[in-house]
Amino acid sequence: MNNIISKMLNNFQCNDEESRTRLNQMNTNIIRALAYTIDAKDRYTSGHSQRVADYSLAIAKRMGKSEDEQKIIYYAGLLHDVGKIRVPEEVINKPGKLTEEEFDQIRIHTVCGYHILKDIHEDDRIAYAAKFHHERYDGTGYPNGLEGENIPEIARIIGVADAYDAMASNRSYRKALPQEVVRSEIVKGRGKQFDADIADIMLQMIDEDSSYSMRQTDNTMKNVLVVDDEIMNIRMAEHILKDVPDICVIGAKTKDETFRVLEENEIHLILLDLKMPDIDGFDLYKLIREKYDIPVVIVTADKGIETIQKISELGIDDYLTKPLHPFVVKETVHGIINSLGSM
Repeated sequence: MNNIISKMLNNFQCNDEESRTRLNQMNTNIIRALAYTIDAKDRYTSGHSQRVADYSLAIAKRMGKSEDEQKIIYYAGLLHDVGKIRVPEEVINKPGKLTEEEFDQIRIHTVCGYHILKDIHEDDRIAYAAKFHHERYDGTGYPNGLEGENIPEIARIIGVADAYDAMASNRSYRKALPQEVVRSEIVKGRGKQFDADIADIMLQMIDEDSSYSMRQTDNTMKNVLVVDDEIMNIRMAEHILKDVPDICVIGAKTKDETFRVLEENEIHLILLDLKMPDIDGFDLYKLIREKYDIPVVIVTADKGIETIQKISELGIDDYLTKPLHPFVVKETVHGIINSLGSM
């Protein structure tokens, strides 16, 4: 698996600048998708890896790092927690204090991340960032108890950004901490948990952030528009999605009603029936696309190859087949809604 991804990331031959640009964007999209997959295990810290990457990049810029170094540090921030794939979700999301055995399960994510990443990217600093971002400057961290400048610089950068976001994000056992508390903890950690010079850069960033925008924002409700001429099918979608957190289902039975809902509401995803009396689903999709850039999933009982090919040719995000399978509907909605943050 690692070798396959490695080839995808590193072994393409690019003959011109446009090809290199497309490849770099594909690499970034692959890495973001992997990061968001890992973050999805923790329902309390959505977007954690992206924020750590953003903070790490900001630190790197203030340190005067080159553009190539900045890119590696940004990628390392996105992938620093990839080893959590080995940590059970019930441990990650436990609301109370972890037992020592459970904390050991958390600790392994650094080593696991290293072994996942060491063969994926030709620059080994990304793997080292994953392995050493929980080392402490005073030598009391894990997994190897490194201290001072024996800790790779990239891991020292990620470590400060990661600790900051941990305090500025909601956790299973508490809400995000006030900015003044976060700042005081960074000050306390200078030269102990953190490289003092990097901590000072983070303190500068905090002091400039008068509105406390560097933090996890509260999850907002996502509206899913179900377009179907049969009210029973709309009710079915409502029933399937009723237990999915932060999802609100809105129904529309005609083309005109669809556009009225789109004008009056912020819609994040459309489940669009293919066969309706007043308009074909593909035609309605084209009309929607003329005005709105919203993910669309076609819902159909037609499983023919021609329909599937047309869905692909039109660039429709996905399709669901009738009768609807609840777990497929939930996973499709979850996957698309959660990918919105990585765009």
